[in-house]
Amino acid sequence: MDWNLWQQIFNERGALLTFFGALGGAVRSAALKTTWREGLRVVFMGGSTAFGVGVLAPFILRPWIGDLPDDVAGALGTLCAASFLVGLMAVTLIERLIDGKSIAPQQGGDDA
Repeated sequence: MDWNLWQQIFNERGALLTFFGALGGAVRSAALKTTWREGLRVVFMGGSTAFGVGVLAPFILRPWIGDLPDDVAGALGTLCAASFLVGLMAVTLIERLIDGKSIAPQQGGDDA
């Protein structure tokens, strides 16, 4: 078994992305005043989704946050902030994907 591969996957960056994704899930849970069971589910989904998405988070969130400068997109602070946002929105995005609803932001929507 190649332990170097496992060390490359489960490194400090992955731990930080998981932590900030779980923190985003915790903020969502606290804001919606969910039960502790629902809160644990949201925190787990936020952390695991942020870990799974990893460094692609700024690219995936591009429709909502816009284009980032090239020198900022890969910075650890940007990745952690994007992981927080992924954790915050993970449950909503996953549930919408399961239901088959659109997750793209509406362009020039008419509220009337």
